Amino acid sequence: MTLVNKFDRWLGDEVGPKRGVIIYAALALYYSILLLPILYFVLSTFKGSEVIRSQQLILIPIESFTLEHWIQVITRGEFRTYFLNSTIVATGTTILSVGAGTFASYSISRMDYPGRRSLILGYLGTEMLPRVLILIPFFVIMYNLDIIDTYVGIIIAHTVIALPFVTWLLKGYFDDIPTALDDAAKMDGCSDIQTLFHIILPLALPGIAVSAFYTFIVSWNDYLFVSIISRSQGTRTLPFALQLFQSQNTVDWGAVLTAATITMLPVVILFAIIQSYLVEGLTSGGMKGY
Repeated sequence: MTLVNKFDRWLGDEVGPKRGVIIYAALALYYSILLLPILYFVLSTFKGSEVIRSQQLILIPIESFTLEHWIQVITRGEFRTYFLNSTIVATGTTILSVGAGTFASYSISRMDYPGRRSLILGYLGTEMLPRVLILIPFFVIMYNLDIIDTYVGIIIAHTVIALPFVTWLLKGYFDDIPTALDDAAKMDGCSDIQTLFHIILPLALPGIAVSAFYTFIVSWNDYLFVSIISRSQGTRTLPFALQLFQSQNTVDWGAVLTAATITMLPVVILFAIIQSYLVEGLTSGGMKGY
């Protein structure tokens, strides 16, 4: 007897109603525990500095409502520069990683050549390595190529991080698409590139959305590689922005929480836009073996 059957037997005759109530109650409790801290620190951005320092447990700042922290952060020139840098780097990394990963995964999925299986295993193997192991060799390569403290260097670094996962995910998704479609397209005179762009990619949009979302988050949140490659404010990204509002002895918690909220907003907005593709993509291509 499975655990679910035991659970249904314990509930008795009214399995449907009881089970639904318990499941929804458990989900409500889970999401309350998960989201309450996030909601608290977001609402704290609208509290005055005195209220935040007093450590009073005030969830909704009715009497102490203020926009001083938002104005302070948004009008800070360095913060706007970091936000622009993050946008450029994350967008460039997403385009490069998804573009290169699409061609690589399509060739692995559809073409038969020596070393094909070893190639996909190599991609997966790189995901098992701690990123700190490639940090120093990567810095030496970037230094020799004279792309330290440039957008190009940071984008290449983030692409190296994201590309193995993107290739593995899209390869599994392409495997789910019947090869009969490729054969039919070739009979109509399509080349491999035309087949990819006109037949395969429209069917693989959920997988591409997952890959793009993953790559964007990796690049948007990265601190380690940017701290090594970046040497000036002109190339630093948002993870460095929180340092702007703290000194050796004090921390402006209102500004720090506001900066963290602004940093989180693009990811939340992007998720809301492509969530339908994400659900389908996460439950399809990545689960297929090679």
